[in-house]
Amino acid sequence: MTKNQVTFHMLKEDNDEFIQAMQLFAETFKTEAITAYTYNFDHKQTEKQFYEATLLNARVYLARGHDIIIAKSNDAIVGIAIIKKTTKGSFASLLKIVVPEMFNLFPLVTKVKYKNAVAISKAMRLSQPLKEKHVTLSAIAVSAKYQGQGIGKRFLNEVHQRYAKDFEAVYLYTADKKNKEIYSRVGYAVIEQSQTSDFDMYHMLYRF
Repeated sequence: MTKNQVTFHMLKEDNDEFIQAMQLFAETFKTEAITAYTYNFDHKQTEKQFYEATLLNARVYLARGHDIIIAKSNDAIVGIAIIKKTTKGSFASLLKIVVPEMFNLFPLVTKVKYKNAVAISKAMRLSQPLKEKHVTLSAIAVSAKYQGQGIGKRFLNEVHQRYAKDFEAVYLYTADKKNKEIYSRVGYAVIEQSQTSDFDMYHMLYRF
C-alpha cells in the first residue's frame, strides 16, 4: 500500500478496529458544532463519558442493521462514516446491549445542556418527510492528522458509489457552515434550513 492510498472497509462486528474507529469518532466529534452545543465539556469526565456513549450508540447501530464504514491508510484507521440504512433487530436484542451500560452512562446526562439539546432536536427535524428512497449520512469524520489530504471527499465518493444502486439519494444535516460549503461543492443541495438562536441547521441532499 502506498503512502497516500486509502481503502474503505465495512465494519461488521465489535472488534479492535471497531474500538479504534469509535475512539477516532469521539475525539473528532467532541469539537463538532452540534456536540459542543449539546454537552458541557468543561467537566473533566465528559470526554470519557461521551466516548462511552458513542461506543454504545455504534453497537446499537450495528444491531439495527445500519452501516459503519472506515477509511484506512497504511493499516491506520483515518476516517469513519456512519450511515442509517435500515431499522431491524429485535427489541430484546437491543436491550441486551443498552441495559448493562445505562448505569455507567447516567453521569453524561448531567453534562447535557438541556435548553440547547431541545433547540437542536427541533432544528434536526425536517418539516416534511423526504420523498426519495435514501440513506442518512449520520456522521463522517477524518482524523485531524489526515485532514487536508482530500480523504473526506474520497470518503463521500465512496459512500455515493456504495448506495447509488439501491437508493435515490443521501441525506445529511450540519450546523457547520464550513462543512455545508464542502458538501455543496461535491453536489449536495440545501433542501431546508432551520434556525436556533445560535446557529443555522442545513438539511442537505445528494441525488444520484
